[in-house]
Amino acid sequence: MYIQLISMHGLVRGENIEMGRDADTGGQVRYVVELARHLSQFEEVEAVDLFTRRIRDKRVSSVYSEEIEELGPKCRIVRLPCGGGRYVRKERLWPYLDEYVDHMIAFTRRTGRRPAVVHGHYADAGYVACEVASVFDVPFVFTGHSLGKPKLDYLQEEGWTVEQANKELAIEHRIHVEQECLAAADLVITSTRHERDTQYGKYHRDADLRFEVIPPGTDLDRFFPYYDYDINANDISEECKQARIRMQQSLARFHFNPEKPLILALCRPDRRKNIQALIKAYGESRQLQAIANLAVLAGIREDIESMPDNERQVLTDMLLLMDRYDLYGKMAVPKQHDSEFEVPELYRLAASTRGIFVNSAFIELFGLTFIESSATGLPFVGTENGGPQDIIENCRSGIIVDVNDQQELTDAMITMLTDEERWNQASTDGVNLVRKHYSWETHCDHYLSCLKDVVSTPVKTPSVVGRSAPGARLAEVDALLMSDIDNTLIGDDDALHRLLALLKENRVRIGFGVASGRALELIEEVLHEHDIADLDVVVSSVGSEIYYGRDYVPDKGWASRLRHKWYPERIRTALKELPFIHQQPDAHTQREFKLSYDLDDTVDPDEALPRIHEVLDRTKSAYSLIFSHGTFVDILPHRASKGKAIRYLSDKWNIPLDRIATAGDSGNDHDMLTGRTAAIVVGNHDQEISKLKDSSHRVYFADGHMANGILEGLEHYGLVGQAVEATA
Repeated sequence: MYIQLISMHGLVRGENIEMGRDADTGGQVRYVVELARHLSQFEEVEAVDLFTRRIRDKRVSSVYSEEIEELGPKCRIVRLPCGGGRYVRKERLWPYLDEYVDHMIAFTRRTGRRPAVVHGHYADAGYVACEVASVFDVPFVFTGHSLGKPKLDYLQEEGWTVEQANKELAIEHRIHVEQECLAAADLVITSTRHERDTQYGKYHRDADLRFEVIPPGTDLDRFFPYYDYDINANDISEECKQARIRMQQSLARFHFNPEKPLILALCRPDRRKNIQALIKAYGESRQLQAIANLAVLAGIREDIESMPDNERQVLTDMLLLMDRYDLYGKMAVPKQHDSEFEVPELYRLAASTRGIFVNSAFIELFGLTFIESSATGLPFVGTENGGPQDIIENCRSGIIVDVNDQQELTDAMITMLTDEERWNQASTDGVNLVRKHYSWETHCDHYLSCLKDVVSTPVKTPSVVGRSAPGARLAEVDALLMSDIDNTLIGDDDALHRLLALLKENRVRIGFGVASGRALELIEEVLHEHDIADLDVVVSSVGSEIYYGRDYVPDKGWASRLRHKWYPERIRTALKELPFIHQQPDAHTQREFKLSYDLDDTVDPDEALPRIHEVLDRTKSAYSLIFSHGTFVDILPHRASKGKAIRYLSDKWNIPLDRIATAGDSGNDHDMLTGRTAAIVVGNHDQEISKLKDSSHRVYFADGHMANGILEGLEHYGLVGQAVEATA
């Protein structure tokens, strides 16, 4: 079983994960890396690839620019380009996801290995996974991690407007994508029952949509019990011991009496983490201050003033509360800690002082820190809202409370700090029961059992969106014929029938498509009229549109590529000032990426065209102008043409250009007949294309006319062997 996992945003690497660096590098990153690594250790798993974005930015580690990072013998991180090289927050990636889909499809084709499932994590990766899964006709698995509708509800409670949330977070687009993922998913995996019932409960979903609650595992090699230092310290790595000393020294800078029990909080500086509730409870309780020290590690920072508004405000409020309650000598606020070694040591240091871990967030969808602290033997006090309900039921390793009730929060902390028997029981249960319920082996066993069920049933994705899966077809071919229509593919019915029979006979390995200046609607009419059914690709509107199969599934990646510096409204407005050029009236002539005009026959084209270019240049659009038959003016994005579309298909589907036969008869076909393709010019070609005979391009001029010429060319290039004679 080859499994593809996708986690698009944040900083994803195998070692020293930068947890808490920003809002995009949190628990999800740790989860997907560990999931990939542990799944690959199972015998039935052939390989696991974790796909993420490739980042080339001097502000972050150069590791994130490496295409491949090996995590183990059967596991790796694969980084593909998307939206340039700069590290940007996730909300800025939405316009570029179709680009990522294309790169992932091309990468998969190059490896020659079809995935068994594609699993997207978070909404952006869910979109990519849904597209890729539908291409290869395999199951799509979705894990939202956090969802847009609950977030929008929270933001509105904080005073945000929907318009503001859209501007900053593209929130409605995210919600729409999440809803589409739920419509297409074959399986949704959640971490808790609360997530399944409450978070996803805000969305429309089919009654038969399968949800599985599979809590994440915990790295028990890192989060070992605090008492191991007293029992087998010689077996503990020097990295752990060094991290322990660093954290002791860091906390000692703040605490007058470091021997006191430690109340530890670890979280991102986000308002939803409700850090102020903990500091207020501690600051207003003399008993808590007498019993214990407080340490709040809220993310990683260099300079508070340089941080994003939300984080800057939270950290500023922390320091103001510290000052208001005069907690100097009692409260620590270290600036730095790493997630690999120092975080586990912080838990163990707190446990060795018989302290507690506190998470006062308004809601925790899962509560990974509760699990980590419990695994080390550190009891917790935390929010009752969300995933901690499952954790307290499974592990009995702490107390959950209404964090909006300050007295309840205070009383729970005092109870856990002063009730020796309760502390001992919670500590012991945490160590033992985390290993039972939250190990990676348990997680992966359940996960793979679900995947086996899903793989053995028909996939949901293609049927939901009402389309076939082009990748399942194109992933198998090793050659492709792309033909112009008029006077090339059609014109001789007998020859066309022989060609179609030949293609049907070789369909397992040869794909078939058409490339035309016609709009899709007109191409459909021709295909229907000539009973051409087995079609894989349509390149229409002079190369500005690509579709797959007879369901005409649009290639979103091609459309995304053409949008670069394409400003059609500017072009329409600018051309209105020229009285000798008129927009063609038929609906099919005006497309998203093709604007078609007629030139008055009263003007000299040699004089009119320079004026048109002058006007178009002022729009700052990257365009191509195609003038034909003395009167037609087509304006396209500069990246659009039949030849460029075919080169794009070659790259996306990993079909070498010399294995793509391109057939045409006129100057309109020029750019798809030049280059490295197996170009075929049929015998009835226009004179304007004859100059290619003297060019260095790989072009075969056939004697046969129309489809007979295509048959002749396919045999010339060895793409069909002796099949031509057999069908002639």
